[in-house]
Amino acid sequence: VYLAVNASEITIREKKLRILAINDINNELDERETESWIRLIRVLTHEIMNSITPITSLSDTLLGMENKVEGEVREGLEAINSTGRSLIRFVEAYRKVTRIPTPRLTSFYVKPFLERMAKLAEPYTRKENASVRLRVTPSDLLVYADEDLIGQVVLNLLKNAAHAVAGKPDGEIVVTAYCTETEQVAVDVTDNGCGIPADVAVNIFVPFFTTKPNGSGIGLSVSRQIMRMHNGSIMLKHSLAGKTTFMLLFN
Repeated sequence: VYLAVNASEITIREKKLRILAINDINNELDERETESWIRLIRVLTHEIMNSITPITSLSDTLLGMENKVEGEVREGLEAINSTGRSLIRFVEAYRKVTRIPTPRLTSFYVKPFLERMAKLAEPYTRKENASVRLRVTPSDLLVYADEDLIGQVVLNLLKNAAHAVAGKPDGEIVVTAYCTETEQVAVDVTDNGCGIPADVAVNIFVPFFTTKPNGSGIGLSVSRQIMRMHNGSIMLKHSLAGKTTFMLLFN
C-alpha cells in the first residue's frame, strides 16, 4: 500500500499540536502508471507499423512477379514477408491496450453473469480438469458496469486460474461475489494452484510481462485498464501455495 503523509504543526492556546494527514494513493499511482504505458505503447506501435508495413507490402509486390523471382531470392522474400506479417499481428495485439471502448454502463445481475462466464471458460477449465464453483451473496446482487468489458476481465481471470491448476487432480476455481462493508461490489477469483512467486507478483500488471511460453502479456494490464475505466480496481489479494485470489472491486 502506498501512502502520502503530510505533517504540519499548529499552536492552539499556547499548546503545540502536530497534525498528520495520511492518504491512500494507490489508485492515483495506478492511473498514472497506466496512462504512461498507454502513451508509450501508442508511440512504439505507431513507429513499428510505419517501418513494417512498407516492407511487407514491397515483399508482396515482388512475390507477385511470376517467373521473375525464383530460387533463394524467392525463399528470402517469403521469409521477410512471413516475418513482417507476424510482427504486424504482434503489434496489433498490443494495440488492444490503447483501444478499449468507452464503457456502456448498465445494471445487471451478477449471478447469471458469472454463470455465463463459467460456461464460456469451460474449454479451458475442462482441459485442465478444473471445477468451478460460484458463490453469490445475496443471490440478487447487482453491479453497474459494462457487462461485455467486465466479461473480458472475468474470463481472463478464469483462464489464468485454469492454467494455474493445470496438472492438479483436485484443481478448483471458486468465484465469490459479495457486497463489502463499504457497500462496494467485490468479485474474488480463487484457485488452489501453486501460487505466484513474489518476484513475479510485482510485475503481473505490467504490459507485455508474461511467464507463459505463448502468452502475450496484455491480459491483466488490459483488465486493470478496464477496471480503472469503471472507477474500480483489480488486485492480487493474496497468493500462497494452494491459494491465489484476484479481487475485482466496483466503487
